[in-house]
Amino acid sequence: MKTITKFLPVLALVALLASCKDHDLGSNIIEQKGLSLSPAQETAPNLSPATGSADVSYDKTTKKLNYTITYSNLSGNPTMGHIHGSSPRGVNSGVLFPFATVPAATSGTISGSATLTMALEEDLLNGLLYFNIHTAVNPGGEIRGQIEFYNQSFVVTKAGLPLNGAQEFPANAGIATGTGDVSYNKNTKRLSYFVTYNNLSGNPTMGHIHGSAARGANAGVVFPFVSVPAATSGAISGSAVLTAAQETDLLGGRFYFNIHTATFTGGEIRGQIEF
Repeated sequence: MKTITKFLPVLALVALLASCKDHDLGSNIIEQKGLSLSPAQETAPNLSPATGSADVSYDKTTKKLNYTITYSNLSGNPTMGHIHGSSPRGVNSGVLFPFATVPAATSGTISGSATLTMALEEDLLNGLLYFNIHTAVNPGGEIRGQIEFYNQSFVVTKAGLPLNGAQEFPANAGIATGTGDVSYNKNTKRLSYFVTYNNLSGNPTMGHIHGSAARGANAGVVFPFVSVPAATSGAISGSAVLTAAQETDLLGGRFYFNIHTATFTGGEIRGQIEF
């Protein structure tokens, strides 16, 4: 994959969890603001400079999902737009609800609603539905945004986890850096993540979640990243389902992200996953 270094400013999901404002509007309505849509969330990611954000609310009584999406700098006018499901980050799925209207413009706003079944409500609250806007250049989707509600009692999140060479064991003096945003659903045992990295010494050779080890110790691979961009700067979106024992290790801070290169075969940047 070609380098996406110059497009990193559009990866607004770096601060996904930190920037999103969540609210509990009573026992029946939940709301999430500032969900990011980006090319890096597509499977596979593309090189578009487009960005987007979404505000969503869901009424558990009426089963109605309401949404407002704004998008900018698409490669061309949208050809289609939908809510897709049911699948986590890093996995594609079919169309559930087409947007009623999509502006014939490279930047615009989309508002709408959808009434869900009980099964789809469960998938929604477990983060398995996503927005997708398609264009002629990127017919599979130019920008995607996972619909995730972070203020639920069974969800724990952390934004802006640092990745760097200093966390490697042994540490290295490389200049590469990165960040990780994570969300863990205790009901489904699913860990969702969005990792960005910058200024590696070369294209990544591998990338994984490792465990079980605390800071200052190494451990084996637990979950390989599904795909890692062939670029010295990029972003990775994905998820993994944990066992009960792995959940204990995760919540105890004993899992970590690791991105490897030819220069640093054991890992160039590492980020401990700590909630």
